[in-house]
Amino acid sequence: MADEPEGIDLGHGHTLRWSCWDPDLTLNPQWEHLADRLPVEHFMAIIDHTAPDGSQCQSAATLDSEVAHAAGKPDRALWQVESIDPLTLSPSLLCGQCGDHGFIRGGRWVRA
Repeated sequence: MADEPEGIDLGHGHTLRWSCWDPDLTLNPQWEHLADRLPVEHFMAIIDHTAPDGSQCQSAATLDSEVAHAAGKPDRALWQVESIDPLTLSPSLLCGQCGDHGFIRGGRWVRA
């Protein structure tokens, strides 16, 4: 799946953008123990979507990885990458702002 600056069209008004995690270790020495595993190109999936009221909204899913476990809070939710191309994540994604709920299966948004 090619990275696209505009995002990846998942259908049903949903677009995915990848977020990289590459902290400046000079400014953030607490992450020096992760230096050999940085940057993480696909650290988080950001889902741009249309809320039920028609406004634009965003939700995000941090992908399960060794770095996410080392950098995150113990109770942080993490999503499993079942397939990167075509993208399939689990579990479902629920937007905490607007209530949008669905799955990413085979590179497409599937309403829950």
